[in-house]
Amino acid sequence: MDWNRTKTIFIFTFLFLNIFLTWQLIETNNANQMSLIKEVTIQEKLTENNVTIDAELPEVEILSPLIVGKYISFDEGEIITNGQMVQIEENMLEATLDEPFLLSEEHFFEDLMQFLSSYVYNGFDYRFGGYDSDLQSVFLYQAYDDYTAYTFGDEPLRLYVNDEREVVSYEQRYFEFEEQPYNEPEMLSSLKAIEKLWSDQLIGMNETITDVQLGYYSFFSPAGDVQVFAPMWRVTVEGEVYLVHAINSSVQHLT
Repeated sequence: MDWNRTKTIFIFTFLFLNIFLTWQLIETNNANQMSLIKEVTIQEKLTENNVTIDAELPEVEILSPLIVGKYISFDEGEIITNGQMVQIEENMLEATLDEPFLLSEEHFFEDLMQFLSSYVYNGFDYRFGGYDSDLQSVFLYQAYDDYTAYTFGDEPLRLYVNDEREVVSYEQRYFEFEEQPYNEPEMLSSLKAIEKLWSDQLIGMNETITDVQLGYYSFFSPAGDVQVFAPMWRVTVEGEVYLVHAINSSVQHLT
């Protein structure tokens, strides 16, 4: 064996490897620098037009670009029945409380969490959605991986209250979520979502952005007991709420 030749080959191999790794490092650093410069430019553009961001900008953490939620069929053996009368029909649970449960104005969220933990199947998986004055009810959405999965007109948990702010009954459904196979996408940052709204002229001069949240959203009527959710940025501007798709950057206006 020609050791001198072998040694020369090894030297050149390591040399080329080092050059390649150095080039990769430089390219990655340049890309990061360009991204930083662009984001600074966006912020400067907003500042020049007196657009205020009065909200924390969350980091992108969602890993799955698409999830499917399927309503489960309830197992009577797993349901809390103390203090309530429960009826189950496949994926719908209807319950009437033996004694009304007060959701006080002063401690609403504390009382709500107490109710969820005491009466509702997997109650801690639900997030407050709002109050429906027409139906005199509080509606809640389910969470997936710490992110709220929003449905519209088909909320999985609805608490019916009387005039004294007491829960008297509720209707519940429960999603089982599954991630869908998908090539790893590039997710929009919160600042990119704001830039999209600015470029679409949905944010004007002298306006204030008051809230920026990341969540999963389903807009389509459910096919049976299945709904499909996609990640979106929820951006509130002067009371107007916009949803920016975190992958394809499409925009929807919530009224």
